[in-house]
Amino acid sequence: MAQIERSKRGGRTAYLEMGVWFNEDTGHIHMALPKTDWFHTTVNKQAGSKRCHENLYHKLARALQEAGAPAPSDDD
Repeated sequence: MAQIERSKRGGRTAYLEMGVWFNEDTGHIHMALPKTDWFHTTVNKQAGSKRCHENLYHKLARALQEAGAPAPSDDD
């Protein structure tokens, strides 16, 4: 799969092959398309932060846990 690919079925969907990792020092989860120089963002669950998105944070944390990668604990 290419890093960014429109669904073979057409429609509105595009699939992104991205890297996701947890930075234990900051508590942020990073998302990046490694072969681009424009897609790198973070999400956290710190109320009041412009990067706060608790729902996405927990879903990405679960994905990292299921992959066996470092992930925030339920206490984080």
